[in-house]
Amino acid sequence: MDALLEWTGHPLIDVGLAALCAMSGREDPSALTLDDLDRAAKEMEEHYFSGVMDSYLSCVFTMNAEYTQPAGGAAKEQRRKAYVDRVLFAHRYSGDRAVAGVSCFVSGRPATHLLDRRQMPMLTGEGVLNFFPAGLGGLPLYGPYVTALQALPLAGRRSEGKLLIAHADDPALMVGLAGRFLKDNRRLLNLAKSGSLPASSAEAEALEREVAAGQGKRGPKYPDAKGPKSLILHDLMELWEQRQGWGDQAPLGSLTVYLLSNSGQGPSLEMWYLPCNLLRFLFWADREPARSAWRTLLRSGWDEAGQRGGPGVSRNRVAEEVVDIYSSGVADLGRAQRFLRSRLFEGIRRQRQDAAAWWELTHVFLSEVLGMDAERIKAIKQFADTLADHIHQSNDRDLLRAVFYAEHARDFRRALVRAQREQARRGHLLFSLDQYVEVFEVEDNLGRLDWPLVRDLIAIRVIEQLHNAGYFTEPENAALLEGGSQQS
Repeated sequence: MDALLEWTGHPLIDVGLAALCAMSGREDPSALTLDDLDRAAKEMEEHYFSGVMDSYLSCVFTMNAEYTQPAGGAAKEQRRKAYVDRVLFAHRYSGDRAVAGVSCFVSGRPATHLLDRRQMPMLTGEGVLNFFPAGLGGLPLYGPYVTALQALPLAGRRSEGKLLIAHADDPALMVGLAGRFLKDNRRLLNLAKSGSLPASSAEAEALEREVAAGQGKRGPKYPDAKGPKSLILHDLMELWEQRQGWGDQAPLGSLTVYLLSNSGQGPSLEMWYLPCNLLRFLFWADREPARSAWRTLLRSGWDEAGQRGGPGVSRNRVAEEVVDIYSSGVADLGRAQRFLRSRLFEGIRRQRQDAAAWWELTHVFLSEVLGMDAERIKAIKQFADTLADHIHQSNDRDLLRAVFYAEHARDFRRALVRAQREQARRGHLLFSLDQYVEVFEVEDNLGRLDWPLVRDLIAIRVIEQLHNAGYFTEPENAALLEGGSQQS
């Protein structure tokens, strides 16, 4: 017997399918049954016609969709029942005459519905010809997929007045994220309906204010999450932490985040692409031995957002900077370098705790986000270890100042040459020409990195090594980390 539903590759439909899987405890849509869809449709009917979700549903299915129309009167009740039977229980619907003999555009099965923007976001209005198949004034779709589309709001979050969803190459990741959003929405619906919100978290306090402010004739306003990029990254890491199935296996494939509004007053669409290597960075950054540094960095991002920061309440500047590295669809080397300088180097310079974790986090960033060759990373690490040993043994503060604060390449080279000359007088060299060239001049798949970035990488490793050696226990040495005197 053929499966009722399959993945389609269409982001809106697949995220809806992921919602149905999460609602039914299934891992794949091919396992879904008609009874599963019946239960999901009944839950959607309960939520969507309660009045609580009107502000959310109107940005997904438009304001004039039946879900957001006020009840009352026999005619309206009859119209509502007909809509529920045709759209929410589309998997049981016999079919529209308008699509007789027409195939579903994703499955090839006989279509049962002709969709417009009231049932599927980002389409045109009813009866408008716009390059639809067979010259029709709508999109032909097989009933069970229509039911899946209706589950979109439960598989996403209302964020900044729009629908936030995530479509992943890895179906398990997509179902996992849909399940987290479904859990959030169920919680929010229960809280909003009861009006009883705990005050134990910043998000709960914010929801309490929103519900109180949005009380109206048809019930409370549905909560709106802020900082969609920050929320997605937080949920990804929480999902990987809580789901044992991934273990130490980094995610496969990429993730595309959609923030869309189907509002008739102003439809809009934003997309953020998180490629596989960026997901791998997020995965490994939140595991030992880099985790403590990464969590410290993320906490600093919330602090910058204000005292009431947190997922769904405000933006995390660190999380947003990570996502923005790929804002153009490919890695922006300039953004990546600024992140490394302003976050990783400044982070270890200010924290001076878990020093080893900062280098490991830097290593993960270099290898996964920048794609730096492992041998190049190894060469930089060994060069930095050599400088750190020299600084510790000779208390060479001038060289350390150059590592931290030199503004021009010539100043940095001058400090290296001076240290090299002093070591030569003592009978040995700090480094060879080949070592210098391999660190500063050799091109890899990234091209030749500019000297300030290499200098910052060296500085991160030097701080780690000197911290482990106890060098910064001396107040005069510790002052260099605080931006102390930079004079040579």
